[in-house]
Amino acid sequence: RGVALRAATVPADVVAKDNANFRGAVSVFGGVLAHLILGAMYCWGNFLSYAPASLLFFDGLAHPGMTPDAIQVLPMALVAVNLGMPIGACMNKKFGPRITTLLGCALMVLGTFLGSYQTRLLPFMLYYSLMAGVGTGMSYSTPMIAGWSWFPKSKGLINGLILFGFGSGAFVFNNVATGLAQSGVLFGEMLRKLALMYAAGSLLGSLLIKAKPPVTVREAENCEIGDTATPPANMPVSPDPVCDEPGATFKQAVTSRRFSLLWVIGLMAFTPGITVMGLYKRFGMSNPAAVVADDQFLSLVGGIGAVFSGLGKMIWGIVVDKIGFLRGYQITTVAQIALMLLLPFAAVSKVAFAAAVCGALFCLGGSIAMYVTCNAQTFGVANAGEIYSLLFSSLALSSVVGAKLTIGMLGTVGWHGIFTVLACMGLLNFGMLKLFQRETRTKPAWET
Repeated sequence: RGVALRAATVPADVVAKDNANFRGAVSVFGGVLAHLILGAMYCWGNFLSYAPASLLFFDGLAHPGMTPDAIQVLPMALVAVNLGMPIGACMNKKFGPRITTLLGCALMVLGTFLGSYQTRLLPFMLYYSLMAGVGTGMSYSTPMIAGWSWFPKSKGLINGLILFGFGSGAFVFNNVATGLAQSGVLFGEMLRKLALMYAAGSLLGSLLIKAKPPVTVREAENCEIGDTATPPANMPVSPDPVCDEPGATFKQAVTSRRFSLLWVIGLMAFTPGITVMGLYKRFGMSNPAAVVADDQFLSLVGGIGAVFSGLGKMIWGIVVDKIGFLRGYQITTVAQIALMLLLPFAAVSKVAFAAAVCGALFCLGGSIAMYVTCNAQTFGVANAGEIYSLLFSSLALSSVVGAKLTIGMLGTVGWHGIFTVLACMGLLNFGMLKLFQRETRTKPAWET
C-alpha cells in the first residue's frame, strides 16, 4: 500500500520523462545493434587474406609480389556509403528511422550474400562494395538522428555509443570469419553464413529504433534549451525545432567556409587510420621472417583494434561534449602523428605492433565520433543527415587516398615512407584546425 501511495504521488511529468528516457535508451540500443552489423564492412582487411586468387586482381590472374587490386574493396565500399547517406537522409524524413534503417540493412545483407557467389573481382565489388555500401550509408545516420531526438543535450554521447557498435562489429565478425575459415569453410560459404547473422542482428536492431514523437507546447516549455520561440498554444511540434537552436539549411551549410574546412580536416584526420585498418595485415605479413607475420595473431590484432576503434568512438563521443571539438581533435592528431612514425619500427614486437595498430584505430574512432558531433553542433540537427552525407565524402575519399598511395608509392618508398606521409597529414591538419578555430569566432550567416 505504501509503495502504491508513493507511486501515486510521483508527478505525471516525471513519470512521462522516465518513460521517455527508457524508450530513448531502447532506441539507442537498437542503433548500437544495427551499427554492430554495419561495422562488419571494416572486416575486409582480414577477409582479404581468405579470398580466392581469382578475386585478388581484376584480370583474375595471379601476380606474385604485386599489391592486389582487392585492397580497393573497402575504399569503394566507403564511396558507396557516401552515395547511400543522402538517400537515407531523405527516406528518414519521409518514412522515419526504423523503416530507413531496416531497408538499408537489408540492402547491406543482400549485397554480402550475392557477392559471395562471385568469382571475379569486378562483379564482386558491385555487390559487396556498391550494393552493401549504399545500404550501409542509408542506415548510418538514422539511428543517431533518432537518438538526438530523445537526448538533445547529449549528442556526443549518443554518437559515441552508437558508433561503438560500428567499431565493435569488426571485432565480432573478424573472429567469427577467422574461425570459419580456419575450420575449412570456403570464402563464399563463409560470406553466406555471415550474411545470415547480419540479417538476424540488423532486423532486431532496426525494429527497436524509434524517433521521439512530436511534443506538445507544455513539453516544449521543459526543453533544455529554453530560449527558442514558443509555438501557438496546443500545436504539436517536432523535438528538433523546439529543443535545439535553429541551424543551417543544406545550401547554407555546404557553401560555407566552415564546411570546406571541416571537409579537409576530416580527410587529413581519417586517411592514416583508414589506411592502417585496411592494410595492417598486409604490412604485418610483408616480411615473412618478422615475429608478427602470423595470420592468427594479425586476425586477433584486427579484432582487438576494432574494439579500440569502438571505444575511441564512445569515449571521445563523451569527451567532446565536455572539452569541445577543437581540443579533442588536437589531442588525437598528436597521438596519430606519433603512432604513424612508430609503426614502421613496431613489427619487431607483437606487443608493440598490437599497441600501435590499436592506438591508430582508437584515434580513428574518436575522430569519426567527434566529427559527427561537430557536424550537428556547427550546422544544427534539422538538416544534419543531409549535410553529413556530403561531409562524409571526406571519409570515403580518405580510404581511396590511402589505397592509391600504397599502390603508387610502396615499391618506391616502402612502408616507412608510407607511414611518414601519413604522419605529415597530421601535421598539416594542425594548420587546418587553426583556420577552423578562427572561422568559428564569428557567427555564421544562419545565426545572424
